[in-house]
Amino acid sequence: MKNTVWNLLLFPIMALCMTACSSDDSEPVSTNNTISVPTVNGKRLVKIKYGDTYTSIEYNSQGQVSKVKYHSKDGTTREDSYWYEDRRVIWSPQECVFNLANGHVEENNYTVLPSYESSHTFDIKEKYTYDYQGHLIEATRPYDFTEDHPIERKYTYSWNDDNIILVTESESNDGLALFEHSIKYTSIENNIPLFFTYFYSNNIFLEWQGCFGKRCKNLPERVTITNHTMEPSWDGYSITYTYNYITEEGLITEIEVESTTNKGASSKDAYELEWW
Repeated sequence: MKNTVWNLLLFPIMALCMTACSSDDSEPVSTNNTISVPTVNGKRLVKIKYGDTYTSIEYNSQGQVSKVKYHSKDGTTREDSYWYEDRRVIWSPQECVFNLANGHVEENNYTVLPSYESSHTFDIKEKYTYDYQGHLIEATRPYDFTEDHPIERKYTYSWNDDNIILVTESESNDGLALFEHSIKYTSIENNIPLFFTYFYSNNIFLEWQGCFGKRCKNLPERVTITNHTMEPSWDGYSITYTYNYITEEGLITEIEVESTTNKGASSKDAYELEWW
Protein backbone atom coordinates (compact mmCIF):
# COMPACT_ATOMS: atom_id res chain seq x y z
CA MET A 1 0.00 0.00 0.00
CA LYS A 2 2.93 2.34 0.67
CA ASN A 3 3.59 3.06 -3.00
CA THR A 4 -0.06 3.38 -4.02
CA VAL A 5 -0.12 7.16 -4.17
CA TRP A 6 3.22 7.41 -5.98
CA ASN A 7 1.91 4.93 -8.53
CA LEU A 8 -0.93 7.32 -9.23
CA LEU A 9 1.62 9.96 -10.18
CA LEU A 10 3.28 7.54 -12.59
CA PHE A 11 0.00 6.08 -13.90
CA PRO A 12 -0.35 8.37 -16.93
CA ILE A 13 3.16 7.36 -18.04
CA MET A 14 2.79 3.67 -17.24
CA ALA A 15 -0.57 3.42 -18.94
CA LEU A 16 0.96 4.52 -22.21
CA CYS A 17 4.36 2.88 -21.92
CA MET A 18 3.67 0.70 -24.94
CA THR A 19 2.77 3.57 -27.25
CA ALA A 20 4.79 4.60 -30.27
CA CYS A 21 7.93 6.60 -29.49
CA SER A 22 9.51 9.57 -31.21
CA SER A 23 13.11 9.99 -32.24
CA ASP A 24 12.82 13.81 -32.35
CA ASP A 25 15.33 15.31 -29.92
CA SER A 26 14.50 18.95 -30.66
CA GLU A 27 13.54 21.31 -27.88
CA PRO A 28 9.79 21.69 -27.27
CA VAL A 29 8.43 24.86 -28.83
CA SER A 30 5.07 26.61 -28.60
CA THR A 31 2.79 28.47 -30.98
CA ASN A 32 -0.01 28.62 -28.39
CA ASN A 33 0.06 31.52 -25.94
CA THR A 34 -3.22 30.75 -24.17
CA ILE A 35 -1.88 27.89 -22.01
CA SER A 36 0.43 28.53 -19.08
CA VAL A 37 1.06 27.82 -15.41
CA PRO A 38 0.45 30.85 -13.19
CA THR A 39 3.20 31.74 -10.76
CA VAL A 40 2.62 31.60 -7.01
CA ASN A 41 4.20 34.56 -5.25
CA GLY A 42 6.37 34.98 -8.33
CA LYS A 43 7.69 31.41 -8.23
CA ARG A 44 7.07 28.21 -10.16
CA LEU A 45 7.06 24.61 -8.97
CA VAL A 46 10.30 22.96 -10.16
CA LYS A 47 10.62 19.72 -8.17
CA ILE A 48 8.44 17.09 -6.49
CA LYS A 49 10.37 14.75 -4.21
CA TYR A 50 9.17 11.40 -2.90
CA GLY A 51 11.64 9.36 -0.88
CA ASP A 52 14.67 8.60 -3.05
CA THR A 53 12.93 9.64 -6.25
CA TYR A 54 11.93 13.02 -7.63
CA THR A 55 10.26 14.71 -10.57
CA SER A 56 11.70 17.89 -12.06
CA ILE A 57 9.65 20.35 -14.12
CA GLU A 58 10.96 22.73 -16.79
CA TYR A 59 9.14 25.60 -18.50
CA ASN A 60 9.43 27.36 -21.85
CA SER A 61 9.56 31.12 -22.32
CA GLN A 62 5.75 31.32 -22.28
CA GLY A 63 5.46 29.72 -18.86
CA GLN A 64 4.24 26.37 -20.18
CA VAL A 65 5.44 23.00 -18.90
CA SER A 66 7.93 21.95 -21.58
CA LYS A 67 9.74 19.01 -19.98
CA VAL A 68 9.06 16.67 -17.07
CA LYS A 69 11.87 14.41 -15.91
CA TYR A 70 11.29 11.40 -13.65
CA HIS A 71 14.42 10.55 -11.66
CA SER A 72 14.49 7.09 -10.05
CA LYS A 73 16.61 6.03 -7.09
CA ASP A 74 18.85 3.90 -9.32
CA GLY A 75 19.99 7.01 -11.21
CA THR A 76 17.96 6.47 -14.38
CA THR A 77 15.81 9.27 -15.80
CA ARG A 78 12.74 9.23 -18.01
CA GLU A 79 11.86 12.43 -19.84
CA ASP A 80 8.57 13.73 -21.24
CA SER A 81 8.25 16.72 -23.56
CA TYR A 82 5.27 18.90 -24.48
CA TRP A 83 4.71 20.80 -27.76
CA TYR A 84 1.92 23.38 -27.79
CA GLU A 85 0.18 24.27 -31.03
CA ASP A 86 -2.91 26.39 -31.70
CA ARG A 87 -5.35 23.49 -31.67
CA ARG A 88 -3.40 20.64 -30.14
CA VAL A 89 -0.76 19.61 -27.62
CA ILE A 90 1.69 16.80 -28.36
CA TRP A 91 3.02 14.73 -25.47
CA SER A 92 6.23 12.89 -26.37
CA PRO A 93 7.66 10.23 -26.35
CA GLN A 94 4.19 8.76 -25.84
CA GLU A 95 3.16 10.46 -29.11
CA CYS A 96 -0.18 11.42 -27.58
CA VAL A 97 -2.02 14.14 -29.49
CA PHE A 98 -4.46 16.20 -27.43
CA ASN A 99 -6.84 18.00 -29.80
CA LEU A 100 -8.13 21.30 -28.41
CA ALA A 101 -11.49 23.01 -28.86
CA ASN A 102 -12.05 26.36 -27.14
CA GLY A 103 -8.77 25.80 -25.32
CA HIS A 104 -9.84 22.47 -23.80
CA VAL A 105 -8.89 18.91 -24.69
CA GLU A 106 -11.70 17.48 -26.81
CA GLU A 107 -9.95 14.30 -27.97
CA ASN A 108 -6.77 12.47 -27.09
CA ASN A 109 -5.32 10.20 -29.78
CA TYR A 110 -2.51 7.70 -29.41
CA THR A 111 -1.45 4.22 -30.52
CA VAL A 112 -1.04 1.18 -28.30
CA LEU A 113 1.41 -1.29 -29.78
CA PRO A 114 1.32 -5.10 -29.36
CA SER A 115 2.40 -6.26 -25.91
CA TYR A 116 2.14 -9.21 -23.58
CA GLU A 117 -1.53 -8.28 -23.05
CA SER A 118 -2.53 -8.34 -26.70
CA SER A 119 -1.06 -9.05 -30.13
CA HIS A 120 -3.14 -6.23 -31.65
CA THR A 121 -2.29 -2.61 -32.42
CA PHE A 122 -4.93 -0.13 -31.26
CA ASP A 123 -5.50 3.43 -32.42
CA ILE A 124 -7.04 4.96 -29.33
CA LYS A 125 -9.34 7.97 -29.13
CA GLU A 126 -10.38 9.40 -25.77
CA LYS A 127 -13.22 11.95 -25.66
CA TYR A 128 -13.96 14.72 -23.17
CA THR A 129 -17.16 16.74 -22.67
CA TYR A 130 -17.61 20.05 -20.82
CA ASP A 131 -20.54 22.12 -19.62
CA TYR A 132 -21.14 25.74 -20.63
CA GLN A 133 -18.99 26.94 -17.70
CA GLY A 134 -15.99 24.90 -18.82
CA HIS A 135 -16.30 22.11 -16.22
CA LEU A 136 -15.27 18.64 -17.35
CA ILE A 137 -18.42 16.52 -16.98
CA GLU A 138 -17.67 13.32 -18.91
CA ALA A 139 -14.72 11.38 -20.30
CA THR A 140 -14.59 8.12 -22.23
CA ARG A 141 -11.38 6.10 -22.17
CA PRO A 142 -10.34 2.54 -23.04
CA TYR A 143 -8.90 0.50 -20.19
CA ASP A 144 -8.57 -3.11 -21.35
CA PHE A 145 -6.50 -4.10 -24.38
CA THR A 146 -6.79 -7.88 -24.07
CA GLU A 147 -9.68 -8.17 -26.54
CA ASP A 148 -9.85 -7.50 -30.28
CA HIS A 149 -11.47 -4.17 -29.43
CA PRO A 150 -10.55 -2.17 -26.30
CA ILE A 151 -13.22 -2.07 -23.62
CA GLU A 152 -14.23 1.49 -22.76
CA ARG A 153 -15.07 3.08 -19.44
CA LYS A 154 -17.02 6.26 -18.90
CA TYR A 155 -16.13 8.78 -16.21
CA THR A 156 -18.84 11.17 -15.01
CA TYR A 157 -17.85 14.23 -12.97
CA SER A 158 -20.19 15.98 -10.52
CA TRP A 159 -19.31 19.53 -9.44
CA ASN A 160 -20.27 21.80 -6.56
CA ASP A 161 -18.89 25.29 -5.95
CA ASP A 162 -16.26 24.80 -8.69
CA ASN A 163 -14.93 21.57 -7.12
CA ILE A 164 -15.39 17.99 -8.31
CA ILE A 165 -17.22 16.19 -5.50
CA LEU A 166 -17.92 12.82 -7.16
CA VAL A 167 -16.43 10.82 -10.02
CA THR A 168 -18.31 7.73 -11.18
CA GLU A 169 -16.43 5.18 -13.26
CA SER A 170 -18.69 2.83 -15.21
CA GLU A 171 -18.73 0.41 -18.11
CA SER A 172 -19.73 2.29 -21.26
CA ASN A 173 -21.93 -0.53 -22.54
CA ASP A 174 -24.14 -1.06 -19.47
CA GLY A 175 -23.67 2.08 -17.36
CA LEU A 176 -23.15 0.14 -14.12
CA ALA A 177 -20.93 1.97 -11.64
CA LEU A 178 -17.65 0.18 -10.92
CA PHE A 179 -15.85 2.76 -8.84
CA GLU A 180 -16.85 5.96 -7.09
CA HIS A 181 -14.42 8.70 -6.07
CA SER A 182 -15.93 10.92 -3.38
CA ILE A 183 -13.97 14.10 -2.68
CA LYS A 184 -14.07 16.64 0.15
CA TYR A 185 -12.03 19.84 0.06
CA THR A 186 -9.97 22.20 2.17
CA SER A 187 -10.24 25.98 1.87
CA ILE A 188 -6.72 26.08 0.39
CA GLU A 189 -6.48 27.46 -3.14
CA ASN A 190 -5.56 24.85 -5.74
CA ASN A 191 -2.39 26.04 -7.49
CA ILE A 192 -0.36 22.82 -7.80
CA PRO A 193 -0.68 19.77 -10.05
CA LEU A 194 -2.85 17.06 -8.50
CA PHE A 195 -0.06 14.48 -8.68
CA PHE A 196 -0.95 12.95 -5.32
CA THR A 197 -4.47 11.90 -6.26
CA TYR A 198 -6.07 10.50 -9.40
CA PHE A 199 -9.66 11.44 -10.07
CA TYR A 200 -9.45 13.98 -12.87
CA SER A 201 -7.59 13.56 -16.15
CA ASN A 202 -4.98 11.23 -17.61
CA ASN A 203 -2.29 13.93 -17.69
CA ILE A 204 -1.74 15.88 -14.50
CA PHE A 205 0.51 18.50 -16.09
CA LEU A 206 -1.99 19.43 -18.80
CA GLU A 207 -4.78 19.46 -16.22
CA TRP A 208 -2.63 21.83 -14.14
CA GLN A 209 -2.50 24.21 -17.10
CA GLY A 210 -6.28 24.19 -17.56
CA CYS A 211 -6.33 22.01 -20.67
CA PHE A 212 -9.10 19.84 -19.19
CA GLY A 213 -11.40 22.75 -18.44
CA LYS A 214 -11.85 24.74 -15.27
CA ARG A 215 -9.63 23.46 -12.47
CA CYS A 216 -10.94 22.54 -9.04
CA LYS A 217 -10.94 25.70 -6.92
CA ASN A 218 -9.55 24.10 -3.77
CA LEU A 219 -7.15 21.33 -2.79
CA PRO A 220 -8.71 18.05 -1.66
CA GLU A 221 -8.84 17.18 2.02
CA ARG A 222 -10.05 13.62 1.59
CA VAL A 223 -10.69 11.27 -1.34
CA THR A 224 -12.55 7.97 -0.85
CA ILE A 225 -12.52 5.40 -3.63
CA THR A 226 -15.18 2.69 -3.36
CA ASN A 227 -15.12 -0.49 -5.41
CA HIS A 228 -18.51 -1.67 -6.71
CA THR A 229 -17.29 -4.47 -8.98
CA MET A 230 -19.05 -7.81 -8.89
CA GLU A 231 -15.99 -9.68 -7.67
CA PRO A 232 -16.93 -10.89 -4.15
CA SER A 233 -13.48 -10.18 -2.72
CA TRP A 234 -13.52 -6.54 -3.89
CA ASP A 235 -17.16 -5.42 -3.86
CA GLY A 236 -17.56 -2.74 -1.21
CA TYR A 237 -13.82 -2.37 -0.67
CA SER A 238 -12.83 1.26 -0.13
CA ILE A 239 -9.68 3.26 0.45
CA THR A 240 -9.55 6.79 1.80
CA TYR A 241 -6.69 9.25 1.27
CA THR A 242 -6.39 12.15 3.71
CA TYR A 243 -4.12 15.09 2.87
CA ASN A 244 -2.30 17.60 5.05
CA TYR A 245 -0.59 20.60 3.42
CA ILE A 246 2.38 22.43 4.90
CA THR A 247 3.00 25.94 3.59
CA GLU A 248 5.89 28.37 3.79
CA GLU A 249 5.54 31.98 2.64
CA GLY A 250 2.33 31.10 0.83
CA LEU A 251 3.88 28.14 -1.01
CA ILE A 252 2.99 24.51 -0.41
CA THR A 253 6.26 22.84 0.50
CA GLU A 254 5.09 19.45 1.79
CA ILE A 255 2.08 17.18 1.42
CA GLU A 256 1.42 14.44 3.94
CA VAL A 257 -0.82 11.61 2.77
CA GLU A 258 -2.43 8.97 4.96
CA SER A 259 -4.34 6.10 3.37
CA THR A 260 -6.71 3.78 5.19
CA THR A 261 -8.95 0.99 3.96
CA ASN A 262 -12.19 -0.38 5.32
CA LYS A 263 -10.27 -3.63 5.87
CA GLY A 264 -8.02 -2.03 8.49
CA ALA A 265 -4.84 -1.42 6.46
CA SER A 266 -3.13 1.98 6.55
CA SER A 267 0.03 3.74 5.38
CA LYS A 268 1.60 7.20 5.30
CA ASP A 269 3.54 9.02 2.59
CA ALA A 270 5.04 12.48 2.18
CA TYR A 271 6.02 14.68 -0.76
CA GLU A 272 8.35 17.67 -0.75
CA LEU A 273 7.81 20.51 -3.22
CA GLU A 274 10.48 22.98 -4.35
CA TRP A 275 9.79 26.36 -5.95
CA TRP A 276 11.98 28.74 -7.92
